[in-house]
Amino acid sequence: MGKKKILFFCSETYPPHYEFLEKVFNFHLPCYGYDTVWMMPTSEALGIQMHTWQGRPAILIPKLRGESPITLFSAYYRHLRNIRKAFDLMMKAHGPFDLLQVRDDPAMAAWAHLAATRANIPWVYQISHLKEEEFISYARMGIYGPRSKNIMQGLAGLLLRNFLLGCAQAVFPISERMKNTLARYGIRRNKMVPVEEGADTSLLPDKFYKKAKQIRQRLGIRDEPVIIYVGTMNRFRRLEILLESFCIVLARHPGALLLMVGEGRTPDDLAWLKRRSKDIGIFNNVVFTRHVSKQEVRVYIKAADIGVSPVPASYVYMSSSPIKVLEYLALETPVVGTDIPDQKFVIDNSRGGICVGWDAGELSEGINKLLELTREQRKLIGRKGRAWVSKNRDFSVLAQKVADTYDRLILAVGRSGSKEKKG
Repeated sequence: MGKKKILFFCSETYPPHYEFLEKVFNFHLPCYGYDTVWMMPTSEALGIQMHTWQGRPAILIPKLRGESPITLFSAYYRHLRNIRKAFDLMMKAHGPFDLLQVRDDPAMAAWAHLAATRANIPWVYQISHLKEEEFISYARMGIYGPRSKNIMQGLAGLLLRNFLLGCAQAVFPISERMKNTLARYGIRRNKMVPVEEGADTSLLPDKFYKKAKQIRQRLGIRDEPVIIYVGTMNRFRRLEILLESFCIVLARHPGALLLMVGEGRTPDDLAWLKRRSKDIGIFNNVVFTRHVSKQEVRVYIKAADIGVSPVPASYVYMSSSPIKVLEYLALETPVVGTDIPDQKFVIDNSRGGICVGWDAGELSEGINKLLELTREQRKLIGRKGRAWVSKNRDFSVLAQKVADTYDRLILAVGRSGSKEKKG
C-alpha cells in the first residue's frame, strides 16, 4: 500500500527556517506512511510557481501585505484567489489527498475547509501562536504599523480563525495552555491535541565542541562565563529586562559576555536594544550576531555556559511553547527561563535549569546561581535536560503524535463512508 498524501497549507514564508516543519513532516512522517506536499507564500515571486522544498513538491504563492485597512482587504482577497488557484494546480499534479493540514493562516483554513468538505476528507488546523491576538496587542502598543490596520487584521482574523477552528476535524494547539485558551473561545476539548515545540536530539552535543571553541577564541573568551539568548528580538518580547538583569550579573561576574543571536522584526528593534545596552553601560559585554544559520546557532549555544529564555507573561506568550529552551537543553546547555506554563513545565520536569518570575532581579539571581556552580555541575544539569527532551520533545515523538491523529481521522472518515454506502 502506498503512502497517504497530505497537502500542507503553510503560513511560513518559503524557504521556512523552521526545523519543526522540516523534521516532523518531511523527515519523520514518511516513516509512518505519510508524504507531505506543500503550499506556502514567497516574497520573491509575483505569480504562482511549482517548486520543491527539500525534495518534496511545493507550490509557492505571492506573499501579500496590506499596509492600511483598504489595502489589507484587497491583499486578503488576492491571497484567497491565489490559494484557490494553487490548490487546483496541486490537485491536478499530486492529488487526490487523504488529509489537509493548515498552519496558522485563516485564509488558507477557509479554503481547506471548503475543499475538504467537497472531497469528504478530514482537515487539521494547527495554531503555533496567537497571531491575531498579537496584532491587537501591536495596535494597543502603537508598534509595527497603523493602529487601525493592526486592530482590523487582528479582529477579522480572530473571528475567522475561531469559526474555522470549530469546523476542523482536529486542532493542534501548541501547548496545553493554548488548548485551554481555545476552549474558552468555544472549541471542543476532545478534538484538540497539543503538539508542542520540539528539538532534534539525534545530533550529539560533542559534534559542535571544536567549532564552539573556535567561536570563543574569535570573541576573545578564555574562562569568562558566556550567557546566550537565541531568538526573535522584536519589541513585543520586551528584552530590555534581559539587558537589565545582565547588568546586575556583571556586578558579580564583570567579565561575563551576553550573546544575542537573532534579529528583530524590523531593523529598529535591534537598534533599540543596542541603544539600551549603551544607556545602562553594558554594551562592551554584549555581542549582537544578527541572523545566523541553524547550524551556527547550535555552535553558539555549545559555546555558551548558560542559555536564557525570558518570555513575558503576556496573554499571547502565556500560550506559547518556547523553542529556545528545548534547543539549549538538547545541546546540554543548562537554562534560566521565566515561568510561562509550557516553559516552566519543561524546566521543572527535566531539571535542566532554573525557572524564575518575569523580573530582572529574579532572572539575574537564576543566572548567578548557575554561574556559581562548577562546569561539571552545570554539565550534569544540561545532561538531565537533554535526556528529558529526547524522551518527551524530540521531533520523532511529536511526529508520532501527529501520525496517530491522522490515522484516527482518516479511519473515522473511512468508517463513515462505509456506513453511507451500506445505507
